[in-house]
Amino acid sequence: MTVCLQELCLSYGSKPVLDHFCLELSCHGLTALTGPSGCGKTTLLRVLAGLTRPASGQVEGVDPTHTAFLFQENRLLPWRTVEQHILDVLPRERRGQARDYLALAELEGESSARPANLSGGMARRLALARCVALGGDLLILDEPFSGVDQARALRILHRLRQRGAPVLLVSHEPAILAACDRVLRFDGPPLSLVD
Repeated sequence: MTVCLQELCLSYGSKPVLDHFCLELSCHGLTALTGPSGCGKTTLLRVLAGLTRPASGQVEGVDPTHTAFLFQENRLLPWRTVEQHILDVLPRERRGQARDYLALAELEGESSARPANLSGGMARRLALARCVALGGDLLILDEPFSGVDQARALRILHRLRQRGAPVLLVSHEPAILAACDRVLRFDGPPLSLVD
């Protein structure tokens, strides 16, 4: 999958975040975006997922209706159990796979727990498992391993790689970046590719 971003412009008030931004991105395997906080990485992800519309420019090669997006916030439902969060996004014919997604995120023993009973790292892993269960042609993950210990994060990343779907993620963690197939380093705002 090749994504082509052409002349994207987007500002928040008088602050330009994307200023005629262009990028051709080969999305296969694990691709990491990194750069200082506030440089525009999340805005770029939101544009790719169709959640934010640029003022001008074009995005080609990705269908927002076939992406799954993990927000920086977990956005869990306090009245739903861990397993119900996964079942909520699975089509009926795939409901038998719910425990596979819990295993991917190392939450097998927590299926009946509610978000209030989870640690911050466990809640993050549940949000990630739900996103992966939702599926799509591209997984877009904004800081997927916040609060997750490094060894566990690397194991989960390995499982994501084995699934085969392209993953585009944001991280600041050197070990996570080193485990990805390619790393794009950015600066900004406005967002610019460093190398």
